[in-house]
Amino acid sequence: MKTDSSIKIKLSMLLCSIYFLLASCSGPASASTIKDISDIKAEIEIYQSLTDENDNSLSVVLYDKKGKEFGSDSVKITVNGKEAEYKITQQLYYSKNYNYHAENIPPKNDSYDLQIQLSNGKKFSLSNIPSLKLSSSGNIIYNPQASLNSNYSIQWSGLQDVNILYLSKSVKIETKDNDSNVQTFMEQPADTIKIGPSGNYTVKKENFSKPGETLSIMSFEFTAEKTGSLNPHLLKGSSSKIRGSHEERITFK
Repeated sequence: MKTDSSIKIKLSMLLCSIYFLLASCSGPASASTIKDISDIKAEIEIYQSLTDENDNSLSVVLYDKKGKEFGSDSVKITVNGKEAEYKITQQLYYSKNYNYHAENIPPKNDSYDLQIQLSNGKKFSLSNIPSLKLSSSGNIIYNPQASLNSNYSIQWSGLQDVNILYLSKSVKIETKDNDSNVQTFMEQPADTIKIGPSGNYTVKKENFSKPGETLSIMSFEFTAEKTGSLNPHLLKGSSSKIRGSHEERITFK
């Protein structure tokens, strides 16, 4: 009985593996089944430099009503009149990603306007995303080298559109083997802090380290994030956003 049970379990695992492999190797949903904008969920992301608005990149991923990615050379997406490239990217375990990508698109009227043309020739507005206002990292005042024995403060001004500060730490893990020359570092999850274009922030020295670890690097990512307007007929779950940031790294000793 145990042998039969073991065989059944192995057979079940084999069938699951075959199913997963076939599902992973299958292509995107057929673009010909997409007849209208209401058949689409779109995830749109733009990265834009905060020092040069023309230094940017666009990524668009499309899904059908069943939540399956789709894309095709017959489906066109343009941003401010420039056609995005349809790309297929190989991932792990034989899976693939299907998306539309474009770079270095000049904003028009302080925004990025996205249009889509389906394989049946129908054209729709997809999204309108405001561009980010430019600012200088020179407006961030900080000491790049700091002591573990004192509180640390950073201040900034004139960072237009910046509304979030991501604060992350890299810590050195202490090992019991004192003879080892190998040092282990670990990145900790970033804290999310809502901020404005001007302000200051202080980290207490008590928060630098915990037992068994010592703070090595602290990163301050001053980020501007905005959402764009979407075609209201897109499927639920669609999103449209833009982000850009200034990042400063501080070394502690």
